[in-house]
Order: sequence, then structure tokens, then C-alpha cells
Amino acid sequence: MPEQPQMPDQPGDPEEPVEARVRPRRWLAWVWIVPIAAAGVVAWLAWRTLAERGPEITISFRAAQGLQPGQATIQHLNAVLGTVTSLRLRSDMRRVVVQARMTREATPYLTASAIFYIVTPHLGVQGISGLSTIVSGSYIEMYPGRPGRPQRHFVGLDSPPIVAPGTPGRSFILQAPDLSSLTRGSPVTYLGVDVGVVTDFALARDGHDVKVTVFIHSPDDRLVHPGTRFWNAGGVAMTLGAQGLQLRANSWQQLLAGGVAFDTAAAAMAGAPSAADSVFRLYDNQQAALGGPGGSPLLADTLRNLNDVLRNLNRATAGPQLRDALVSLDRVLRHLDRLASATQPNLNALLKSLHATSDAAQRTLTAIQNATGGGAPSSTDLPQLMSELSQAARSVRELADYLDRHPEALLRGRGADPR
Repeated sequence: MPEQPQMPDQPGDPEEPVEARVRPRRWLAWVWIVPIAAAGVVAWLAWRTLAERGPEITISFRAAQGLQPGQATIQHLNAVLGTVTSLRLRSDMRRVVVQARMTREATPYLTASAIFYIVTPHLGVQGISGLSTIVSGSYIEMYPGRPGRPQRHFVGLDSPPIVAPGTPGRSFILQAPDLSSLTRGSPVTYLGVDVGVVTDFALARDGHDVKVTVFIHSPDDRLVHPGTRFWNAGGVAMTLGAQGLQLRANSWQQLLAGGVAFDTAAAAMAGAPSAADSVFRLYDNQQAALGGPGGSPLLADTLRNLNDVLRNLNRATAGPQLRDALVSLDRVLRHLDRLASATQPNLNALLKSLHATSDAAQRTLTAIQNATGGGAPSSTDLPQLMSELSQAARSVRELADYLDRHPEALLRGRGADPR
């Protein structure tokens, strides 16, 4: 049978299903890699910052002294332990409160014994310090506190401590009638060698003495015993012995800032060293400290008076008043010398003229008397004229004699003559 032609599909006949090609869906597009990586870095930095972030503290200072928020740091041994975040005045407007964010590693050392002070360029007895702040700016130095109760509010020092906390050694108290030339930072010497420093001074409670605190570094603090004698070694030292009176100048540090020296007898070295904060007397000089009890009272008083004179002389020459007075005196003397040189020729000429006038008047009076026959008047006006001429001659003579004795009267006038 012949093949029958195929008929087109009629409407309503079922269609053969078409298979779709399915591609696997990508979980993450390449375009998201960079933002996700950046977000990861930010998250890591934030976590690290929070992990290293310590507490926030406040420090009260008398003045800010160049601190800048966001720039000034808190350091210890040049390692940054915090950053200043803000500055504000206290309610009474007398102090500046510094707010700072500390690092986590500094947290255990923020206790009551922690010390803060501002580092600026400073010229003192011990030399120049803080020169690096000229370029980098002021910063706060911190001495870590000892383990103890945590603290977040501190009062900063107005000046750097003379001795760093934790320095090996011992402090001792010296009692003196006056401070003399001593100051914070004055050296303490033993046999001329620096072994300590004056750290503080204050009036005693009774107000009659001064308490001077000295710190002796270790191991030299073992040289201080109950029999140790301390004396004021500043200025000029004086000794009186078989060779006569001798003056001795100490080091330039002691000349500028005074100083303390001490000595311990060999017999006293056999005992135990003195405990910290032991009290000693501070003598005026070495002779008073080491002199024996058998010395002459007159000699001791003489030495004491001479030392007082030298100490007063040191105080007087330390300031600018004496120098200014000497300069002014020299200027006045030069001026008077020039004035005297300028007026001397005129003064001599004036004296000669006065003498000549007096002589001329006397000769005129004599001639008139001779002409009138020994003084017999020829008219009623002649005696009066002669009397007036005689008085004028005497006045000129007296003036010439007075100027001869007191030439300065031409400048200052004639004073009252003593009778």
C-alpha cells in the first residue's frame, strides 16, 4: 500500500516535552571578593584595637604646658602607653584636667602609686632635659605604680621627680636653722664624690627649723651611720689652721645650687648603717660638724661669724642687685669726673676774677681815704659811699674765700654753715 502522507498535528494533540539546559549556579561572584576582604581587614583591626584598648583615665595638672589632644602621648621609657583625647578646665578654673585613653598593657600599673608629669624643655641644676620635645611636642611621662588597688583619677606633678621611683638607696632627714643656698637637686657628696641629691625641703611643724630631705644612692647609703655628720658645703669653704686662713671654692654645681657633704668616723663605721628616714643635724660648715668638744669657744664663735659673713656675701653676689649697683656707681663717678673736668677752668678763672675785684675795691677805698685826708668827709654822701664800698669789698672777699674752700657750691648751692 502506498504510504499515506503525514498530516500536521491537529490542535489539541499533546506536544512532545522540551528539555531545558540547567547550568550550575555559582555560590559567590568574583566581584564580591574585594569588598569582603576589606570588611575582614576592618573587622580584624577593630578587634585588635578593642583588644589592646585600655581604660580611660583623667590627670589633673596646674597647666597644660603645650599638650595637644590627639597628638600628645603618655610614655614610659619612650614606649607609648596612652594618648591624650581631650583637655578641659576644672570647675574652679584653677587646674587642667587631661583625659587620656590608655593601652591594655598599662592597666595593671594604674594604681595609687603611679606618677605622671609633663615633659618640656627644662634647665636645672642637673643639666638640660626634654630637648626632644622641641620637635615632637610635649608629652606626659608615666612612672608605673606598684601593684595595688586600681585607680582612674590622678593628680600630676608640677615638676619631674628628682629621683626616679624605685631607685635603690635610702632617704634621710636633715634639720637646719635655715635653708641657706640649698635647693631641690643640690648634690650630696662624700669625700668630694657625688653620692646623692637633695630631693625636698619644708618648714618644721614648730616653724623654727627647716627639714631637708636627701637621698643617698645605693650602695653608698651604707656610709651613713648614727655617728655621721652632715654640713652645708655650698659657696666658699673656709679653714683656719697652722697655715693661716684658707679659702676653698667647691664645684660649680655647689657654687650655683649649694650642696651637702657628710663624713663618718672610722669608729662609727663598725656599727650598723642608719635606717631610712633617720634624722641628722645639718651643720653650717665642716669645722662645726667635725670639730672636737675641746676646741676654743672664742675660735668657734669667730669661725661661725666669718662663715656667716661669707654666706651673706655669697647671697649678695648671687643676685643682679649688686652688679647693677656697681654699674650705676661707676656711671655716676664717670659723669662727675667729666663735670669736674669741664668746670675746673671756669672755676679757677672765677676765683681769680673775684680776688682781683676784691683787691681793686680795696685799692679804690684806700685811694678815696687818702684823697679825703684820712677819712674826713667833704660831703654828706662820701661816708655812705665809703661804707658801701667797704662792705662790698668784704662780701667779695668772703665769697672768694668760701668758693675757694667749697668749689662744689657752684653746682649745689651754699648750704647752712655750721656754727
